[in-house]
Amino acid sequence: MFDVVVIGQGLSGLLSAISAKEQGFRTALVSIGSGKIIQSTGVMDLIPGSHGGLKEWMEFHQLTVGQKQGAIDAVEQFKELTERLGYPYSGDPEKPVQIVTGAGHVKTTTLYPQTIKPVPERGHVVVVGFQGISDFQPAYVAGNLHKHRPDLIIDTMKISLGKHSQRTMTQLDAARLLDQEEVRNECLTQIKQQLTEKNIRRPSLFIFPASLGIENWRKTVEQFTRELGTAVTEAPGMPPNATAIRLNERLKKQAVRLGIRFYSDTTVTGFKADGQMIQSLMIKTVNQVTELQGKQFVLATGGILGGGLEATPSGLKETALGLKTDEEGALLNCPVNLHPVGAANGLQNTQYGITGGIFSIVSAYQTINQVCQLASVEGGTRSA
Repeated sequence: MFDVVVIGQGLSGLLSAISAKEQGFRTALVSIGSGKIIQSTGVMDLIPGSHGGLKEWMEFHQLTVGQKQGAIDAVEQFKELTERLGYPYSGDPEKPVQIVTGAGHVKTTTLYPQTIKPVPERGHVVVVGFQGISDFQPAYVAGNLHKHRPDLIIDTMKISLGKHSQRTMTQLDAARLLDQEEVRNECLTQIKQQLTEKNIRRPSLFIFPASLGIENWRKTVEQFTRELGTAVTEAPGMPPNATAIRLNERLKKQAVRLGIRFYSDTTVTGFKADGQMIQSLMIKTVNQVTELQGKQFVLATGGILGGGLEATPSGLKETALGLKTDEEGALLNCPVNLHPVGAANGLQNTQYGITGGIFSIVSAYQTINQVCQLASVEGGTRSA
């Protein structure tokens, strides 16, 4: 018997499970896939595709002024967690910033890892690409960036990673190579040589693809910043992004370290209920179907893009438990001990099919607080 059973291991699911376990609940996590974090940019937006701030975000999600502090507390808790995990995030939900993407466009975001810096309005930037990486073209990035930042002076260059592959290399391949000191040294030598050849002196920012290391990202950023004498930033683009991979790996390692029980590659085939209370899930692995008992259940399966909702000719369908939804995908007659988080709350919480990382963070935080309150009222016991 678990105190909390989480279904799904995207951002909402992992944060919910980690928070529940850190509150002392016996926690299990059931998942069929790898989670959508690894298909993201790794930055946390308020409203995807919008330049709105916290006020607009609260209006979009129909939150009251009284809930503002709770949202800010959730963001601070996330920042504290990522600091502990060695991959700290910066940002303030009341002060969104603009960053450059891997296509050279400028987007507004709220939380971002320390490998990313806001893009300035003025100054001199250098866009650096890697030979063999086809999905980050410095000239293309520079052209788009100039449309957003006409007062920027933008130079470009390409350098070699010194490695060759039988297949097209990805930005993630480059990130793993840059974990190696000898590769970093060779890259810096080439950059300095091209700076001299192009007569570029003291630019204010270097823009790289999302490739500045995986395990040794801090060493990479610190070495590049020190030897180039200025700030460096990643420009996240199409997945896989090292920015997202780093976060996903650290959250999963923390969950394992805490002792959360993982049921990976496991399908939820149904559930048993007593009135309006779920008693257990029926879960199927490759070889068997078993029953997983719990007190509280967290539905973190995402929306349409995450696979938690499916569009059918007769309307939207909730895929994990087979529960009925309204036309927006929100659960009808939701069991009292089932708590949807993130995009599982329905399409009214999404923009372009995406909830935005901030809503996932706040939703997970509020859900586990609610679970704590229920446990206190019921006098339930916890076990670390």
